[in-house]
Amino acid sequence: MQRRLMTAGVVAAAVMVLPGCGGSSSSNQTATFKTSFQSAVNQLRDTSQAIGTAIKQAPSQTDAQIATAFQQLATRWQNHLSQLETLKPPSNLAAVFNTLTAGATRAESDLNAIVAAARTHSSSAAEQASASLVSDILAAKSASTTITNKLRIK
Repeated sequence: MQRRLMTAGVVAAAVMVLPGCGGSSSSNQTATFKTSFQSAVNQLRDTSQAIGTAIKQAPSQTDAQIATAFQQLATRWQNHLSQLETLKPPSNLAAVFNTLTAGATRAESDLNAIVAAARTHSSSAAEQASASLVSDILAAKSASTTITNKLRIK
């Protein structure tokens, strides 16, 4: 299993790239959304960086250590995702925001699947969950970047 997680390490850099946000907006709803969005996405970005670190450390850890680390990351991710899901985006961002939250929700499921794979010592399940995790975080990152660009956040 540890080798499978290491394979995902090749693309772990992609896991660490949810963008941060900043700036201001002319409409109150957009400004409020932008501020709250920045906080939520920055927290997800920080957690995705921790996921990348956990993937890199996996080869030197036991399955029990991997399960513990990824369980903590899944809990942390879910807390930040919940914060994101409370936001109401402006109508022109609703569709891409839904794409972002859907990708982040799938990433949470992937984290839990890695935990289950570690607990059952299933390298094939870990490999599949790791690949899905990277793909889903990249989908969330892409949507986040689209929102950032539409809000003209530097």
